[in-house]
Amino acid sequence: MTADPAPRRVRQALSSADRKAFIAFPFTRYAADPLWVPPLRLGLAAEFDPRRNAYLAHCDHALFLLETDSAGPSGPARRVTGRVAALVDRLALEAWGEPIGMFAYFECGDGDPAGAAALLDAARDWLVAQGMRKMRGPWSFVSQEWGLVVEGFSPRPVIMAPYVG
Repeated sequence: MTADPAPRRVRQALSSADRKAFIAFPFTRYAADPLWVPPLRLGLAAEFDPRRNAYLAHCDHALFLLETDSAGPSGPARRVTGRVAALVDRLALEAWGEPIGMFAYFECGDGDPAGAAALLDAARDWLVAQGMRKMRGPWSFVSQEWGLVVEGFSPRPVIMAPYVG
């Protein structure tokens, strides 16, 4: 068994700076991907603002960041290498009649199955603490984005279409 080469941790994003890092992560993750269609930053920021997104009025949610240790020019540093949100939509619970929570905005660096598992575990654990018994996703806070492409990556991705490069 080999040691994990890059220590990592998942933590809940609680501060304004954390929320900005959560929102910004895909812009770093897919910066060199010519097929990625970035969302409009202004619209994306509004998705995470309960004052501007009516969907959040009937949802409880938590954001999580995966941070990985890396060597920087001034010593060790942590960088964001993944993210996930967990949400409980009270209107959906009423309609479905069963305790189903959702995960959203799931992104993780290539070749990091342990990091991906840690993110999904954090979302699951938060949902269980909210009384949920099932987890569905991926989802988003605008409720028009769900699912993802896992095969047949044609046609090219478009705006508001979850994309895994």
